[in-house]
Amino acid sequence: MKLFKSTLVAMATLLIAAGITVAQVQQQAPPPPPQQPEFPTSADVSDDEILLLVSTINDLQPIEEKAQEKIGEALEEEGLTMERFQQMMMAMQNPQMAEEANVTDEEMAKLQTLQPALMQIQGEAEQEMIAKIEDNGFTLERYQGIIMGAQQDPELMARLQAEMEDE
Repeated sequence: MKLFKSTLVAMATLLIAAGITVAQVQQQAPPPPPQQPEFPTSADVSDDEILLLVSTINDLQPIEEKAQEKIGEALEEEGLTMERFQQMMMAMQNPQMAEEANVTDEEMAKLQTLQPALMQIQGEAEQEMIAKIEDNGFTLERYQGIIMGAQQDPELMARLQAEMEDE
């Protein structure tokens, strides 16, 4: 269970941080030609970095939990459950699910009302997570790179999971 939570926090952090990085890059320069980025492999990541990465993931978990709690409170104030909110968001992202979710006009209005507050909560959590990642000695790019590398390199993933299980 702890491994699942840690992995979930890492992935959420990655998605949040990747969104910031992509937005910043898009504002600064035109997109480069598409190419497959190279991520670190197990050979590129020291045992100390693995330990630090797991520690950082554990440090990010309370930040993510606090943000989820605030989102839950904001949803509750509008009369929505987290489960219904997730259904609505999936329906917005996947038109095939829209029919199944049966989102009402009233619910859409609630989402539009909630959007600024949710973006603020997410933005604050992102900044706090980035600060924690950097406080722990990583650059955002290195942290993201190792996480992405673990998704592509089974040996790196195994090392990371082994350390997470030891925690």
